[in-house]
Amino acid sequence: MNDQGELILYRTDDGRTDIHLRAADGTAWLSQAEMAELFETSKQNISLHIRKILADGELSEDSVVKFYLTTAGVGKLA
Repeated sequence: MNDQGELILYRTDDGRTDIHLRAADGTAWLSQAEMAELFETSKQNISLHIRKILADGELSEDSVVKFYLTTAGVGKLA
């Protein structure tokens, strides 16, 4: 396993959904788009839930965001 973890691929029995995640340091990492697909909801809904979890202090941002997997928007510094 490299420093970015192990890539794990899941496919539903009907073959309609593929989920790709990274496992590193005992944690599974998915993008918001992948979580939305997994839970059959929108990316915006996933973002809403993540913001609520962070605001409530249930998890810290450091524990749920891999900065090397996050891209900056146009005109912003990473």
